[in-house]
Amino acid sequence: MTALATEGEIASALQPLYVTLASNDIDAIFTLHLAATRAVGRPDLIKAESRDFFERILAGSGRAIGVVRDDALIAYGILQLDLPLSEDARPLLGLKRADRLAKLAGASVLPSAWGSGLHGALIDRRIVEARNLGIPHLYSTAAPGNTRSWGNLITAGFSIRGIIEKYGGHLRYLLYRDLSAGAPGEGNGMWCAAADIARQRLLIAGGFAGTGWRRRADGGRDIYYREQA
Repeated sequence: MTALATEGEIASALQPLYVTLASNDIDAIFTLHLAATRAVGRPDLIKAESRDFFERILAGSGRAIGVVRDDALIAYGILQLDLPLSEDARPLLGLKRADRLAKLAGASVLPSAWGSGLHGALIDRRIVEARNLGIPHLYSTAAPGNTRSWGNLITAGFSIRGIIEKYGGHLRYLLYRDLSAGAPGEGNGMWCAAADIARQRLLIAGGFAGTGWRRRADGGRDIYYREQA
């Protein structure tokens, strides 16, 4: 008779396995990327990347962290280290040229695994990787309509510092985190509907940053804008 697995063994078997992806994982990464972007079907919300982009990341211009379940890749997150001029956000963030900055440059989760918390977990994993590499400044972009993306980034300590046009004129929040800084201190703040882009731009221009969010009873989202010290 085979002994039954304990609750701990079952829980361990159900935990996702996080791995560092390499060049021989390119087919799995790109297939997953295509599956996720096609399932969303909104190029204004998610940027479709080329296979060449992933090849460069895997060749050393970044790090790719994957989640494997049953020997299959079900999610990945990209940490881009070498930033071309078009992706160098230091001027927008008021950073110096010498400041080390990396980008959380996209993540995809297999549609059947949506809602499992992997997107947020991959943000945390990439933050740890940046710390290990001695990179104190991180940024990412997210479409205002992509609530899961910017919501998870804000939860992970990022704040909205700008609203810019990228990738063919699509609106993107510019989110930033200084890993050397502590939690934001007390300051005057206010809630603003995430759909109200004009008001958010005014708040950002007035020295506020989006540091929190909430879901309203009607299903919409609000962002908390706090005055920066």
